Amino acid sequence: MPAENDNLREIVEEIIIRFQPIDHLFNVMGAADSGVQGVFVRRWAEIGMYLADNFRECLDEAITNYKK
Repeated sequence: MPAENDNLREIVEEIIIRFQPIDHLFNVMGAADSGVQGVFVRRWAEIGMYLADNFRECLDEAITNYKK
């Protein structure tokens, strides 16, 4: 079982690493000045950050359930 946990941990870390650029994009979009770059960028960023947070929660839940 320890080998399975190590393998799962590696997979999760790889998913997180591959997802980081998308997360960074949404953070940058969220920091945009809505007066200069437009309100749409901020709205898209809010949607993206919500989806990113939701993805992390689902991933954490899946890992927790897998360990049971």
